[in-house]
Amino acid sequence: MPLLQFLATEARQMRCGGTSVLSRLGEVLIIRLLRAEIERGAARIGLLAGLADPRISRAIVAVHDDPGKDWRNEDLARVSGLSLSRFSEVFHNHLAQSPQNYLRSWRMTLARQDVERGDRIKAVSSRYGYKSQEAFAKAFQRQFGTNPLALRH
Repeated sequence: MPLLQFLATEARQMRCGGTSVLSRLGEVLIIRLLRAEIERGAARIGLLAGLADPRISRAIVAVHDDPGKDWRNEDLARVSGLSLSRFSEVFHNHLAQSPQNYLRSWRMTLARQDVERGDRIKAVSSRYGYKSQEAFAKAFQRQFGTNPLALRH
């Protein structure tokens, strides 16, 4: 694979900017490997299985592109090109969870990263669609077993 050869050459030469180049090439390699696994049908349940289905993949990408949007299942079904009932069924079959559970989990994953980075709780709660800091803190506690303030550095 030419990408592996390029990676090896870059690692051996260690030129100016080499660390950044290696990091980016590593990202590209991982993406290409994941795509190959998806195309091979290696994943039966989980995120890769959802991404392997072109219809469900459109909904997952939409959620990842705009996690703070007030996504309803009807919106995601429309993005997927499926009826609401069919979308909910296929999504659950691939990811073993409902679209709304996936959305909440994804938002919390991003929110935790933001909180750990030092972002203000009010900003994080608003960014991911929570109406109040209190609602966000309760959801965060449920997901991670700790208050978001406890993670701040």
